[in-house]
Order: sequence, then C-alpha cells, then structure tokens
Amino acid sequence: MRKMKTWKLALGVGLAWLIVLVGLPLGLTAYRARRPSDMPANSVWIDAPAVPFGFYHGWWLGCWIDSDQQSNRCRLYGPGLHPPVVYEGRFVACETKVPVPVDQLKIKAPSDSMDMWMPSGGVAVILQNGDLLVPMGAERDCVTTRARLDERHELPVQTP
Repeated sequence: MRKMKTWKLALGVGLAWLIVLVGLPLGLTAYRARRPSDMPANSVWIDAPAVPFGFYHGWWLGCWIDSDQQSNRCRLYGPGLHPPVVYEGRFVACETKVPVPVDQLKIKAPSDSMDMWMPSGGVAVILQNGDLLVPMGAERDCVTTRARLDERHELPVQTP
C-alpha cells in the first residue's frame, strides 16, 4: 500500500515537472512573439545575449518609409524597458543610398545580435534580399560592415 502511494506521488511530481519544462518555453515564446502595436508589421524579434536575471531578452526591429520619402526609418524596441525605444533613426541602403520601398523591407534577424551593431554607432538592418540598411551618416561603414556580416554568414545572397 505504501509503495503504491510513493509510486503515484513520484509519477505526479514527474508529470508536473514535464508540464513545467514543456509549458514554460512555449508560454515565454508566445509572450515574446507579440509584436508591440507601435511597431511596423515587418518587425522581427532579435534575441539578445543571455543574461542570468531574465526569462526572455531581446528587441523588436522594424522599418518603414520616413514621412519625407527620402529615407527609411528603423526602430529598435526593447519591451519592458523604459523608455522602450533603444534606437531609432533614418536609414539608407548601402548600395543605392536611397530608401528601400515598403514591399522590399523584409528584415532578416541576425543569428547573433552582436552582428547588427555598427562601429560608428547604431544598428545595421539586414534585408532578406541581401541589401543592407545603415543609419544616415554611417554610409562610410558599409564596406566593413558588409564584409564582417558576410564573413559571419549573416547576409543572404543578394537578389536583383
């Protein structure tokens, strides 16, 4: 009789741990996956380096055409931060120095968030077609940033 109760208790504890181990990551992913309402529809989640004091960490990155039609505007948004906007600025494509049309603003999240930071400050935005957006004024860093990202296999093959 006592063996039966111990066995049931062990089984219950094991099932509870299994539910926690499976449910917690799914729940955190679902929470993180909600794009903030003030971020554009093309926004992607970028995982930040691991920290010992948080369940999830990272940023939302999204871009749109600026109101003056002369550049793209991109925003790096950190949910839970106050204020949540980590970085926002005007961007241009490295190759053309003009804004990228909305239908081509398909962002590729870097596999390592350290790869998106520019040497002169700000972030580089990798597009799925292989284009690279950089903050206005940081165009001089295009060649070195593209070479670094290409070396780390972050850039997709460019398509015309």
